Amino acid sequence: MKNLSCCHLSFALAAPERLAVQTALSRSLHHHTAEEVEETILQSIPYSGFPAAVEALGWLRERYPTASSQRPTSSARATGLFDSVYGTARERVLDSLRKRHPDLESWIEQFAYQTVMDSSWFGAAQIESLAVASLIGQGRMSPLHSHLRGALRTGVKASELKELLDSLEPLAHPEVLEASRELLRQLTLKDQPDH
Repeated sequence: MKNLSCCHLSFALAAPERLAVQTALSRSLHHHTAEEVEETILQSIPYSGFPAAVEALGWLRERYPTASSQRPTSSARATGLFDSVYGTARERVLDSLRKRHPDLESWIEQFAYQTVMDSSWFGAAQIESLAVASLIGQGRMSPLHSHLRGALRTGVKASELKELLDSLEPLAHPEVLEASRELLRQLTLKDQPDH
């Protein structure tokens, strides 16, 4: 997986007690441009929140004070990322969000997806990989299930997700990692043709 160090940064932003953000930031800067690392941090906002992003962007700016803070042009998506991630389950997911709180649907769809994710120049598969890493860091199994499925739907190969999970072995809570592996196994079995 080519964006593994950015996935580790996404994990660190979600679970700084398991991987120091500055360590993950340094590692990701060895493999990626400052702009790619900056975009990774921005894409973490829907999962890890503004405080983690503000702090990490401050550290990034200290190291690269002249780096462009102008985001490259967004990739024009034929459909929104929300539709790509949830597919035919779109309405069921939105209904579930509405039942939890009336504002949740619009906040997630309009801010997280339309404002943050759809404006990214990262591809859908890369955004979903970052989401998976963040959710593993937080141990959020219900949304992880949706985003593992979303990662597969947007073109991340099962072998790449397995590589990501293996790379998180020394970092993630063992029970979260084991449950993540089982979810991935179940999702890939569902996609296998019957013999």
